[in-house]
Amino acid sequence: MNEQNSNNYNYSVGELAQRSGLTVRALHHYEKLGLLLPSARSEAGYRLYSEADVLRLHRLLAWRQTGMALKDIGPLLDSESPALREVLARQVAALQAQMLQQQQLLDALQHVARQAEGQGAGADTEPSLIEHLLFAMSMMRVQDKYFSAEDRLVLAQQKAQMGPERVLAAEAEWPALIRSVQQEMARGTPSGSPRVRTLAQRWMALTQQFVGDSPTLRSKVTTMYAQEPDLQRLTGVTPELIGYLRQAVAASGDAAAAGEAQA
Repeated sequence: MNEQNSNNYNYSVGELAQRSGLTVRALHHYEKLGLLLPSARSEAGYRLYSEADVLRLHRLLAWRQTGMALKDIGPLLDSESPALREVLARQVAALQAQMLQQQQLLDALQHVARQAEGQGAGADTEPSLIEHLLFAMSMMRVQDKYFSAEDRLVLAQQKAQMGPERVLAAEAEWPALIRSVQQEMARGTPSGSPRVRTLAQRWMALTQQFVGDSPTLRSKVTTMYAQEPDLQRLTGVTPELIGYLRQAVAASGDAAAAGEAQA
């Protein structure tokens, strides 16, 4: 180690593998591809890696974390090196995106599990449960279609601020609220009636819990429901229902909020 330190070659291949959590075989593979060459060899012929090599390895792994193929990473490594904080920022963004995908999957599975628990024995063969399962799977794709990674991060942060108990309570309230609005529509209740205005105000309050104060997110939610017939069919949230609620909010005298009464 004295020889290594004096030449600023601080790591043997075994030490670098251990410290980085990789295998020696992986480091040899990167070397074979020309992605990470040892800066020097000891007198005995062993590979020696410098601090610069460690930084290059981190950049390599950061690019790999984004899903980029190894063959495409080489030119990036050999080009002008971005600042370390830039590489770290990209890695953080990639990890956040992965965490959001995992959270979406977790939310979908928990939703279906709650439905199964409510239906009791034999639920795994019930058509309604299958519908919920298909809906949960499709929602993951639908959200990717309408919301950017940044949007999904904001939505995840909103849920985190609410906490699990409030999220569950709010999600449980939606179906009953939708049915109440549908019933008033079916009865021909004027949108300006006190009952409908009360329902509209509650709708907006629940919406704000999930999307916050962002008009952009509210607009994207409305667009999603307007353009996804399966979503409308499974939730009952149709453009007609949204229009009915908007009229109710407008009738209450809050014109600004009327434009934001969304699913």
